Amino acid sequence: MANFGQVKRVTASVGGREITFRSKLEYRWCVWCELRKQNGLIKDWWYEDQDSLLEMEPSVNSVKKVIRYLPDFTILMNNGDYEFEETKGYFPAKDYTKMKLATEQYDTPITLIFAYVSMTPKKPKGQAQLRRIKRIEPHMKHVIWDASKSIFKKIEYLFDY
Repeated sequence: MANFGQVKRVTASVGGREITFRSKLEYRWCVWCELRKQNGLIKDWWYEDQDSLLEMEPSVNSVKKVIRYLPDFTILMNNGDYEFEETKGYFPAKDYTKMKLATEQYDTPITLIFAYVSMTPKKPKGQAQLRRIKRIEPHMKHVIWDASKSIFKKIEYLFDY
């Protein structure tokens, strides 16, 4: 399991399901998923659904035999198709690799969600993250760069955290 440093886990009930989230971002995205379900925009959603665990073959030069990726959210669309939605507070190189392999080896569309990403980062770590996001963007169904403003601000009255 990843080291989330100072990120505080959140336990909440969303859509009648008691869930412990790894971050407030995941919790808030889950509330957004439930709101979409209630309004008929999607049929259903699951958080870290083990049935959605992807096992991928690594690149040729890798020593690992299998790379595993469990999407944060599995979404059942109204037409019966499935999509994945992945929330990220930070987008390290290892996550870039997983997402790239997932898009190459599976047909399920993926949306990548950030609370906020600076388009003009000053520190090298932020600059590297921005480059990775821009490289992966063409392979994603969609990248949401600023969910805090574009989505969460409008529904903040629904959040317990």
